[in-house]
Amino acid sequence: MVPREEINLSRPLYVMLKPVGARCNLACDYCYYLSKQKLYDTSSRHLMSEQLLERFTQEYIEAQTTDEVLFTWHGGEPLLRPLSFYRRALELQRKYANGKIISNALQTNGTLITEEWARFLHENQWLVGVSIDGPQEFHDRYRRTPSNQPSWAKVRKGIDLLNRFHVEWNAMAVVNALNGDH
Repeated sequence: MVPREEINLSRPLYVMLKPVGARCNLACDYCYYLSKQKLYDTSSRHLMSEQLLERFTQEYIEAQTTDEVLFTWHGGEPLLRPLSFYRRALELQRKYANGKIISNALQTNGTLITEEWARFLHENQWLVGVSIDGPQEFHDRYRRTPSNQPSWAKVRKGIDLLNRFHVEWNAMAVVNALNGDH
Protein backbone atom coordinates (compact mmCIF):
# COMPACT_ATOMS: atom_id res chain seq x y z
CA MET A 1 0.00 0.00 0.00
CA VAL A 2 1.29 3.44 -0.99
CA PRO A 3 1.44 5.92 1.90
CA ARG A 4 -1.17 8.69 1.47
CA GLU A 5 1.49 11.42 1.27
CA GLU A 6 2.97 9.70 -1.81
CA ILE A 7 -0.30 9.52 -3.74
CA ASN A 8 -0.60 12.24 -6.39
CA LEU A 9 -3.72 14.11 -5.39
CA SER A 10 -3.04 17.12 -7.59
CA ARG A 11 -6.12 16.64 -9.74
CA PRO A 12 -9.04 18.94 -9.05
CA LEU A 13 -12.38 17.61 -7.90
CA TYR A 14 -15.37 18.80 -9.91
CA VAL A 15 -18.98 18.73 -8.73
CA MET A 16 -21.99 20.37 -10.37
CA LEU A 17 -24.24 22.24 -7.96
CA LYS A 18 -27.95 22.08 -8.69
CA PRO A 19 -29.41 24.78 -6.43
CA VAL A 20 -32.95 24.28 -7.79
CA GLY A 21 -32.72 20.59 -8.59
CA ALA A 22 -34.52 19.82 -11.85
CA ARG A 23 -36.80 22.90 -11.73
CA CYS A 24 -36.82 24.93 -14.92
CA ASN A 25 -38.87 27.69 -16.51
CA LEU A 26 -38.80 25.90 -19.89
CA ALA A 27 -40.26 22.58 -20.98
CA CYS A 28 -37.91 21.48 -23.75
CA ASP A 29 -39.22 18.47 -25.67
CA TYR A 30 -36.04 16.45 -25.15
CA CYS A 31 -35.36 17.39 -21.52
CA TYR A 32 -34.64 14.41 -19.32
CA TYR A 33 -35.24 16.51 -16.18
CA LEU A 34 -38.93 17.18 -16.84
CA SER A 35 -39.99 13.84 -15.40
CA LYS A 36 -37.78 14.47 -12.35
CA GLN A 37 -39.77 17.60 -11.47
CA LYS A 38 -42.77 15.35 -10.80
CA LEU A 39 -40.81 13.79 -7.93
CA TYR A 40 -40.98 17.07 -6.01
CA ASP A 41 -43.92 18.04 -3.95
CA THR A 42 -44.90 21.70 -3.71
CA SER A 43 -42.49 22.35 -0.83
CA SER A 44 -39.07 23.87 -1.32
CA ARG A 45 -37.17 20.85 0.05
CA HIS A 46 -35.44 20.34 -3.28
CA LEU A 47 -33.97 23.85 -3.19
CA MET A 48 -30.46 24.16 -1.80
CA SER A 49 -30.79 25.72 1.63
CA GLU A 50 -28.39 28.34 2.90
CA GLN A 51 -27.12 25.85 5.49
CA LEU A 52 -26.34 23.28 2.79
CA LEU A 53 -24.76 25.99 0.62
CA GLU A 54 -22.39 26.90 3.46
CA ARG A 55 -21.54 23.33 4.36
CA PHE A 56 -20.97 22.35 0.73
CA THR A 57 -18.85 25.44 0.05
CA GLN A 58 -16.59 24.79 3.02
CA GLU A 59 -16.21 21.05 2.38
CA TYR A 60 -15.78 21.43 -1.39
CA ILE A 61 -12.98 23.97 -0.98
CA GLU A 62 -11.30 21.90 1.74
CA ALA A 63 -11.47 18.77 -0.46
CA GLN A 64 -9.53 20.40 -3.30
CA THR A 65 -5.92 19.32 -3.77
CA THR A 66 -5.04 22.19 -6.10
CA ASP A 67 -4.98 25.94 -5.54
CA GLU A 68 -7.85 26.57 -7.96
CA VAL A 69 -11.48 25.73 -7.20
CA LEU A 70 -14.28 25.81 -9.77
CA PHE A 71 -17.91 26.03 -8.70
CA THR A 72 -20.20 24.91 -11.53
CA TRP A 73 -23.85 25.92 -11.16
CA HIS A 74 -26.31 23.86 -13.18
CA GLY A 75 -29.95 22.89 -13.23
CA GLY A 76 -32.77 22.66 -14.16
CA GLU A 77 -32.41 26.42 -14.44
CA PRO A 78 -30.10 27.83 -11.74
CA LEU A 79 -31.28 31.41 -12.29
CA LEU A 80 -34.54 30.45 -10.65
CA ARG A 81 -32.67 31.08 -7.38
CA PRO A 82 -32.53 34.81 -6.58
CA LEU A 83 -29.39 36.84 -7.09
CA SER A 84 -29.09 37.11 -3.29
CA PHE A 85 -28.42 33.35 -3.17
CA TYR A 86 -25.40 33.74 -5.45
CA ARG A 87 -24.17 36.81 -3.60
CA ARG A 88 -24.23 34.69 -0.45
CA ALA A 89 -22.38 31.91 -2.32
CA LEU A 90 -19.60 34.39 -3.13
CA GLU A 91 -19.43 35.53 0.50
CA LEU A 92 -19.04 31.93 1.61
CA GLN A 93 -16.42 31.24 -1.05
CA ARG A 94 -14.38 34.18 0.23
CA LYS A 95 -14.88 33.04 3.83
CA TYR A 96 -13.54 29.53 3.19
CA ALA A 97 -11.10 30.19 0.31
CA ASN A 98 -8.04 29.93 2.55
CA GLY A 99 -5.83 31.40 -0.17
CA LYS A 100 -7.28 29.33 -3.02
CA ILE A 101 -8.37 30.91 -6.30
CA ILE A 102 -12.13 30.54 -6.70
CA SER A 103 -13.93 30.61 -10.07
CA ASN A 104 -17.58 30.17 -10.96
CA ALA A 105 -19.31 28.85 -14.07
CA LEU A 106 -23.04 28.82 -14.70
CA GLN A 107 -25.10 26.89 -17.27
CA THR A 108 -28.38 28.64 -18.10
CA ASN A 109 -31.05 28.65 -20.74
CA GLY A 110 -30.52 32.44 -20.84
CA THR A 111 -34.16 33.46 -20.63
CA LEU A 112 -33.91 34.97 -17.14
CA ILE A 113 -30.82 37.11 -17.65
CA THR A 114 -31.50 40.73 -16.73
CA GLU A 115 -29.22 43.77 -16.57
CA GLU A 116 -28.76 43.10 -12.86
CA TRP A 117 -27.73 39.48 -13.53
CA ALA A 118 -25.38 40.51 -16.36
CA ARG A 119 -23.73 43.15 -14.17
CA PHE A 120 -23.26 40.62 -11.34
CA LEU A 121 -21.81 38.00 -13.69
CA HIS A 122 -19.39 40.52 -15.18
CA GLU A 123 -18.29 42.04 -11.88
CA ASN A 124 -17.58 38.60 -10.44
CA GLN A 125 -16.03 37.17 -13.62
CA TRP A 126 -18.35 34.20 -14.01
CA LEU A 127 -18.18 32.09 -17.15
CA VAL A 128 -21.68 31.54 -18.49
CA GLY A 129 -22.81 28.69 -20.69
CA VAL A 130 -25.99 29.49 -22.61
CA SER A 131 -28.13 26.67 -23.95
CA ILE A 132 -29.16 27.61 -27.46
CA ASP A 133 -29.79 25.19 -30.31
CA GLY A 134 -28.78 27.49 -33.15
CA PRO A 135 -30.88 29.93 -35.15
CA GLN A 136 -34.47 30.59 -34.13
CA GLU A 137 -36.04 28.01 -36.47
CA PHE A 138 -34.00 25.21 -34.88
CA HIS A 139 -34.01 26.44 -31.30
CA ASP A 140 -37.74 27.10 -31.03
CA ARG A 141 -38.70 23.66 -32.36
CA TYR A 142 -37.76 21.95 -29.07
CA ARG A 143 -36.93 24.67 -26.51
CA ARG A 144 -40.34 25.98 -25.51
CA THR A 145 -42.08 27.29 -22.40
CA PRO A 146 -44.52 25.17 -20.39
CA SER A 147 -47.32 26.97 -22.27
CA ASN A 148 -45.67 25.91 -25.56
CA GLN A 149 -44.36 29.38 -26.43
CA PRO A 150 -41.00 29.79 -28.21
CA SER A 151 -37.97 30.85 -26.16
CA TRP A 152 -35.34 31.94 -28.71
CA ALA A 153 -36.12 35.68 -28.49
CA LYS A 154 -35.67 35.63 -24.69
CA VAL A 155 -32.43 33.65 -24.99
CA ARG A 156 -31.17 36.11 -27.62
CA LYS A 157 -32.05 39.03 -25.31
CA GLY A 158 -30.05 37.33 -22.53
CA ILE A 159 -27.06 36.86 -24.84
CA ASP A 160 -27.27 40.50 -25.89
CA LEU A 161 -27.13 41.52 -22.22
CA LEU A 162 -24.13 39.27 -21.60
CA ASN A 163 -22.37 40.89 -24.56
CA ARG A 164 -23.34 44.40 -23.46
CA PHE A 165 -21.88 43.78 -19.99
CA HIS A 166 -18.81 41.97 -21.37
CA VAL A 167 -19.60 38.66 -19.69
CA GLU A 168 -17.55 35.74 -20.99
CA TRP A 169 -19.97 33.15 -22.33
CA ASN A 170 -20.16 30.12 -24.56
CA ALA A 171 -22.96 28.19 -26.17
CA MET A 172 -24.19 24.68 -25.52
CA ALA A 173 -26.43 23.19 -28.17
CA VAL A 174 -28.31 19.94 -28.32
CA VAL A 175 -27.63 18.40 -31.71
CA ASN A 176 -30.68 16.60 -33.04
CA ALA A 177 -32.21 15.40 -36.30
CA LEU A 178 -33.52 18.89 -37.08
CA ASN A 179 -30.27 20.89 -36.68
CA GLY A 180 -27.61 18.20 -37.08
CA ASP A 181 -26.92 18.91 -40.75
CA HIS A 182 -26.61 22.66 -40.12
